[in-house]
Amino acid sequence: MNASPLKATSEPEVTISNLIAELHVVRPDTGADCSLLRATLQEGLDILVWRGQFRQPTTMHLHDDWGRINFSCSLQGDSQFALKGDRGREHLLKQGSGCISYTPDCQGTSSYAGQFESVTVSLSPELLANWVPDLAGNLQQQLDSGRLCTHCDCNAEMRATAQVLSHALSGLTHPQQVGESRHAPLWLLGQSMIMVSLAVAGHADTAPQQDTLSLADRHKLLRAKDLLLADLSQAPTIAMLSRETGLSVLKLKRGFRLLFNNSIYGLFQAERMHEARRRLFATGAPVMVVATDLGYANASHFSAAFQKQFGVTPSAFKRLNI
Repeated sequence: MNASPLKATSEPEVTISNLIAELHVVRPDTGADCSLLRATLQEGLDILVWRGQFRQPTTMHLHDDWGRINFSCSLQGDSQFALKGDRGREHLLKQGSGCISYTPDCQGTSSYAGQFESVTVSLSPELLANWVPDLAGNLQQQLDSGRLCTHCDCNAEMRATAQVLSHALSGLTHPQQVGESRHAPLWLLGQSMIMVSLAVAGHADTAPQQDTLSLADRHKLLRAKDLLLADLSQAPTIAMLSRETGLSVLKLKRGFRLLFNNSIYGLFQAERMHEARRRLFATGAPVMVVATDLGYANASHFSAAFQKQFGVTPSAFKRLNI
């Protein structure tokens, strides 16, 4: 496990292995101040937390000499990726979204601005084949092509898993700041498997959507999702979402099922419970404080909803993660 101060630039090409192994540090000409947290769990498996402050737009020229399959979740900030020879196509990784990438021996650029944090579980192709021997055909075909950069549905559980991994790696690096870490390598391995499985499932969920929803409706549904989750203490009405997005109530309900694999209020409740779990894990706040902040006046109702989602009461969850 290590934490390395990294300085981003927009000029020289950087190999991924050098970047990760701390062998490439450049002058802070761009005002970028970044760090990389890394936990190697076994041969062919690393957890990476990449975070930083980019005071001006910064582009890094990269060469992937590592040959790993990366399952990533952006926790803060947006970034853009472009592969050389991909006809100028840019891949946007927005805050709260996920992606799967595999670009062995490819060159490209990675661009950032402002605050940024992402969590990546990085696997060798051999290890992924052991974990998921029956990988979906379209994803396997993309991996076999040796050039993959695709979005996956990053649901509340995947983001919560990325959050706890980020917190755990910070605890290994700076235990005096976040409290003594008690997470064994086996726990980190389990969380890594969860994140990979959710990303693979998220890729499968998004595969047919382009054929069933128009691009305009997808944008409206994403807008509806943003409005729905803007305040997790109180859900807006479906009528309000319909009015704000220009979609009928029927289209909203059907669209949420197609795009997010959940009902409107089912998605809201899942996000609310995962936010509750994140707060209980990361902040140590009392159960009643978290319940109140998320719109619950009755602690027993909050406890029942939490147990329904995770199979354990919030009080028991806190005890298990102290």
